[in-house]
Amino acid sequence: MTRGIPLGMQGARAHAGALPREADAVIIGGGIIGICAAYYLAKLGLKPLVLEKGRVAAEQSGRNWGWIRKTGRDYAELPIVIEAQARWEELAAECDDFGLRRAGVTFLPKSAAQLAKYEAWQREFGAAAGTVMLSRAEVAALLPDAQDPWGGAMHTPSDMVAEPFEAVPAIARAAVRAGAMICEGVAVRGLLRGAGAVSGVATEAGGVLFLIHISEATRTD
Repeated sequence: MTRGIPLGMQGARAHAGALPREADAVIIGGGIIGICAAYYLAKLGLKPLVLEKGRVAAEQSGRNWGWIRKTGRDYAELPIVIEAQARWEELAAECDDFGLRRAGVTFLPKSAAQLAKYEAWQREFGAAAGTVMLSRAEVAALLPDAQDPWGGAMHTPSDMVAEPFEAVPAIARAAVRAGAMICEGVAVRGLLRGAGAVSGVATEAGGVLFLIHISEATRTD
């Protein structure tokens, strides 16, 4: 598999089918949230439709660092990340290879004060996150070519990383295999209304009626 080639509008559409007239759900945006929503809806037996104005994962979802980490998280986020890591392993088993691995994450302190903050976090949340503190000697053994002699580090060996510009397209292909529909190069221009309720979306290529509506535009990063 060739890695390191980012996605963008210069590439051909991977999902160029005809726009359907109806769908069980219309999802606006082909990033990680939209594609995963389509995947899990399709696994439930629904026929969701993703409408992406550009290319799947060609914006922020294909440009992040790809870490799926517990290290240093707010405690309220830890259950979410722990669940996410389990879901990512399930996806890796069902999708084309997207480079998921438990590479571990290490936080290296810039100062003694920052090291003390890492130690405080590890004491409080380390058991839940699987995070340990490393001594100076352990850091040197982990990073034998490093020049900076850190006094210690915070390390979570179970933290994960994946290739984002491969992960989202791989999940998109799995979603299609499960029954989802994806249309790239189709921008949503407005909502269709009928009988006092929203009933569909208006696109550059025509209207689509739906039962439920999920929009990536409503999320925050």
